[in-house]
Amino acid sequence: MMKRPQLIGVALAALLSGACSATSSPSTAVSPAPTSTERETIHVLEAPVEFTDVKVGSLTGCKSATGCQGDQLIGRSRMLDAATRDDVGTLLVICFLIDPSQSLYGCPTNTIALTGRGQIVYSEALLFRTASREEWAKWAPWPITGGTGEFLGATGTIDSPADSTWSYGDFVITIDK
Repeated sequence: MMKRPQLIGVALAALLSGACSATSSPSTAVSPAPTSTERETIHVLEAPVEFTDVKVGSLTGCKSATGCQGDQLIGRSRMLDAATRDDVGTLLVICFLIDPSQSLYGCPTNTIALTGRGQIVYSEALLFRTASREEWAKWAPWPITGGTGEFLGATGTIDSPADSTWSYGDFVITIDK
């Protein structure tokens, strides 16, 4: 009897050698759209509404006052147009504490939902404490990993302006089209 890793290896070898090609269907892959150098920039500001600390690490016996690895930060914020301060959407955040000594969080699927346009999904590393711009810069820009609606299949980055004076999140979203 083959063990699971051996079975997977045999199946992969058969596939790569073409042994399964007699039953394979013709390719229906769609060619990717031509790439373009066009970009769209959206500048929004975060206006915090509700954030919750979930002390998951305490379940394993961690009693650190600075937090425990695995603790979560879950939140929802309003997003404002940077120029007009009009409400334009919502930021949804789920982050996991990676390094308590630095208050470093990993946020694999943050979502900015822009009303009537769709959602932008991005991955973020976040120093959740007062940090200098130099400290912040080593973790940004954050990659856009996808989206919905107008932003379906979006790629690009999200960054924060070096000269920002906004007291919460200041996001410059650059979408490659």
